[in-house]
Amino acid sequence: MGCACEKQHVTVQGNKYYVQDQIGQGGFSSVFLIKNMDNKKFVLKCIFCHDQKDHEKAWNEAKVHQLLQSSGNKCIINLIGCEMIEKSSEFTKTPTDTFLMVLPHYRGGSLHDILVKSKYYIDIKRILKHFHSICSSVKTFHDVSYAHRDIKPANILFNDNNEPVIIDLGSAAPAKRRVTSKKEAQEFLDEVNERCSMTYRAPELFNIDVDSVIDERIDVWSLGCLLYAMLYKKSPFDLVYERGDSVALAVISRNIHFPHNSNDSINNLIMIMLTVDHFKRPFIDTVLSLIKEVDELFDQDLNEQQILNTNIYNV
Repeated sequence: MGCACEKQHVTVQGNKYYVQDQIGQGGFSSVFLIKNMDNKKFVLKCIFCHDQKDHEKAWNEAKVHQLLQSSGNKCIINLIGCEMIEKSSEFTKTPTDTFLMVLPHYRGGSLHDILVKSKYYIDIKRILKHFHSICSSVKTFHDVSYAHRDIKPANILFNDNNEPVIIDLGSAAPAKRRVTSKKEAQEFLDEVNERCSMTYRAPELFNIDVDSVIDERIDVWSLGCLLYAMLYKKSPFDLVYERGDSVALAVISRNIHFPHNSNDSINNLIMIMLTVDHFKRPFIDTVLSLIKEVDELFDQDLNEQQILNTNIYNV
């Protein structure tokens, strides 16, 4: 189904919604704009389940939503309702088990939408504020021993209060994972290739060895790439990918370039998060403390510049 008509409707947990338009298409799902009986807009995510493993993944996404909603964090997307529809042909050409998820609709768009605009104004204070909020939300995942595993601009929306909201919990999984066999390593790698965006992916997820231990600091690496993108419009590895060069090699060698005259304290923060050895990479609590320090340094630099400008003017 490419575009739904307004007459088509779906019922999720007893609530009726009218389907408007298809607004997204992913590798595992389709996303539609819907309205309820009061004409309020929502988003319908349809996850297509072809086997038992797909069923488990869909229900796991709902489980992660419910786990995180108990924290009360308003900057992680809420799940309004969900339901598994067996052999549905409403959203596919052939009858397929479809997991329906009703989610809030955010008019502010995504961080990706903002970054691709030709005129993108960099307000470092606002970027640090938004980034701190995003990191606080990631901490909510880590506090319940989960990792998001696909932090990137397309998965950050803005609500009506212009606050960043983390979406797409389909990639989320228990944070700590020990790989005990070659088969498990290959299965994990296949999963990562499906679920984790390459130019925001931590180095330990490119080569997964037997006896390796992966933890929530994969998100910290992604956050380093995200902050770089918030400042310079792209991940530090996007150009490598666009040239067709090896992203894995660039990531593992930490081949990162910063624009001339960019802010050293923020760049240093990025490099700390982009520590290749994940056992030396900081946890999210340390990142939050470092953001505060950088913010205070930036305020100090601004004050010194204002004093300098005033003195020059008085002369």
